[in-house]
Amino acid sequence: MPIDDLTALGQKMREARKNKELTQQELSDLSHVSVKQIANIEKGKMNPSYLILRALAKVLHISLDTLINPDISLEDKGINQMKMLYSSCPSEMRDTFLHHTQETVKELTELSEKFETN
Repeated sequence: MPIDDLTALGQKMREARKNKELTQQELSDLSHVSVKQIANIEKGKMNPSYLILRALAKVLHISLDTLINPDISLEDKGINQMKMLYSSCPSEMRDTFLHHTQETVKELTELSEKFETN
């Protein structure tokens, strides 16, 4: 991975960690990735393996695509976030999650149509 990409990856990783209000030590404990590796990734000094990225992304509830693709569109980023929400939902609650998501989309569509007619 080129240096600029490593820097961008590190910035995204740090931002995601801070959004979860985790220290590097807490992220290390949850992901089983060393604090030194996390620090080096965040500084753009390390090109992490797929397994390390996967472990960190799982704890941070972000997609690998969001981490490694600097040019991801807002739409694709939103799709990835929905996938991560679904994946992080307990398996026995996924049908409920989908049902509520579909109902919310229906309500938002109706609300949007009301605003368009006014």
